[in-house]
Amino acid sequence: MVLRQIVVDVLKQVRLSHVAGGLAVMGVVQATTLWAMAQSYHWFFAEEEAKQRSFLERYGRPTQAQRMEAYTWMAPTYDSSVETLEKGIADHYRKHVFQDASGDILEVAVGTGRIFNFLRASEVRSFMGVDLNEAMLAEARKKLGDLPFEAKVILGDGHALPFPEKSFDTVIGSMCLCAMEDPGQALAEMLRVCRPHGKVLLVEPGVARFAPTRWAQRHLGLVPNPTHEWEYGYRD
Repeated sequence: MVLRQIVVDVLKQVRLSHVAGGLAVMGVVQATTLWAMAQSYHWFFAEEEAKQRSFLERYGRPTQAQRMEAYTWMAPTYDSSVETLEKGIADHYRKHVFQDASGDILEVAVGTGRIFNFLRASEVRSFMGVDLNEAMLAEARKKLGDLPFEAKVILGDGHALPFPEKSFDTVIGSMCLCAMEDPGQALAEMLRVCRPHGKVLLVEPGVARFAPTRWAQRHLGLVPNPTHEWEYGYRD
């Protein structure tokens, strides 16, 4: 019986070592595959990456005025242009996050009003939207008449909101801080105008939570992409 138990214990250890060895091999294979993919990606897009570097060396980062010009140019077709891109990702998080908005609501960087449909009408007492771009606001105003709650959008700077302290129950931002010159100042302003026990709800782009995906984003040069400031007006 003792000999039999010894044999069983040895076999268990052998199995465990085989499993551990298999997992280690799988990890090495996956890491090597990711590394090879990254090298292949950079090789394939080497010319494009060189163009990006050359462009940034020549023009640098855009000013706020230049980024606003990009938004002005995109405004008339903005919704149709981003609808497919945002439908499966950004809209998913908007629906999840902004269902908690209630009371008197302020949206900073309201843009064309893409979040109107994600607010629960029964929870909204009033809605105020602020944006620095008049062309985007013009598109948002077209939607106000169809809303089931009182709503208004005005020209204003998120770095210096034109409202007294503690003016709103909920302050929201959708792809907002990524479009600000000073995200910290914009966030401080949101907190200033939010009432005690109120809520600040944000949906922002960023790196992935899943570590392998985050690694791929960084090593494939996908995030951040510094040319996005010039092309779309926002930073990754």
